[in-house]
Amino acid sequence: MLRITDLDGGVRCIGLDRPAKRNAIGVELTLALEDVLLRTRQRGDIATLVFHGVGAHFCAGMDMKDFFDSSTRTPEELRRARAATENWRTRLLRTMPQTMISAVQGYCLGGAMPILESSHVVLASADARFGLPEINFGFVPGGQIIKSASNVMTTRGLRYAALTGRPFDARQALRWGLVTRVVDSDPYAEACRVASGLRAGNSRIRADV
Repeated sequence: MLRITDLDGGVRCIGLDRPAKRNAIGVELTLALEDVLLRTRQRGDIATLVFHGVGAHFCAGMDMKDFFDSSTRTPEELRRARAATENWRTRLLRTMPQTMISAVQGYCLGGAMPILESSHVVLASADARFGLPEINFGFVPGGQIIKSASNVMTTRGLRYAALTGRPFDARQALRWGLVTRVVDSDPYAEACRVASGLRAGNSRIRADV
């Protein structure tokens, strides 16, 4: 569910690896995220984290059906998954000692917002598509998702995205503060390049970023 790649220079790449579901975060993936963040925060040799999606998309949000499917999981397993989600979204991401970079391609929706909020740099391909689609299913986005989005997006941009549920492209995301830079190349490769240019210990990015 996660693809972990450690590169030279103290860079750890964390790939959301559920391409059949556009990397939507389900039970196994949320538990894996909590586990890798808990283990990584103790690693003094890892200076930078690069979040990316495996396949064509970054993350299609939370797979809510998976979190409430009691046909294959016990109530305790589902409770544990929901607790893990609360932990990595509200505490772990916000307190990680490493510099964090997100490389976004394809869909980046709802439940991915806490990752973007906590990232120091967000690089997106020109064809990336962002959104808060909850209104399309009869409810407004709430909880940690809307809190994370509101911490980085402009007020008017956030309101429009939340009230319409319409996707918006990477350049609009840049104007609304969700993205740091739109890249023409592969955002993951570019994120790794940026990560390799960080100065260990002071987390300053090279002047060409």
